[in-house]
Amino acid sequence: MSRAPLGDADAPAHLDEVITRWAAEWQKGALSGTLLGVEHQPLADDKGHVHWLIRLRGEEKNVITVWLSLRQRTVHVETELMPAPEERHDEVYRFVLTKNHSLRELHVALGPEDGLYLVAHVPTDEMSVERLDEIVGATLHYVDEFYPTVMAMGLPSLYRRRRAR
Repeated sequence: MSRAPLGDADAPAHLDEVITRWAAEWQKGALSGTLLGVEHQPLADDKGHVHWLIRLRGEEKNVITVWLSLRQRTVHVETELMPAPEERHDEVYRFVLTKNHSLRELHVALGPEDGLYLVAHVPTDEMSVERLDEIVGATLHYVDEFYPTVMAMGLPSLYRRRRAR
């Protein structure tokens, strides 16, 4: 098994350029109204990670925030699918674990405070505009597909499905 190479001092600038080019393409494309914004937090956190936030408009979930964290060897990608379920835990976990089997680029994981997250780890040298587009597109698709079901099962008192537009 080969390991992803260590990122170098140029990795933050490279990832920032990739994200900027990707955002410009999305602003011109068919999904231009979907991209709400991109934020960059250039100062490293206490673990030495640099972060970006991509905010998207979802069909069922108003705002989908994709976190990109540049780590030593990888770009960690994460978005919250739902907070911890309050009801029907077994059914919610069974649903996402069954779906997890066929996901591409991302997988569902338990995160902080037992929330459900979509996550991916991409080697820093593999992050390109095309790869970012695949990951963000998959995130948008999976959140729009899973969110209504998991929220209706796990947090029914907080969630009401949107009506067709």
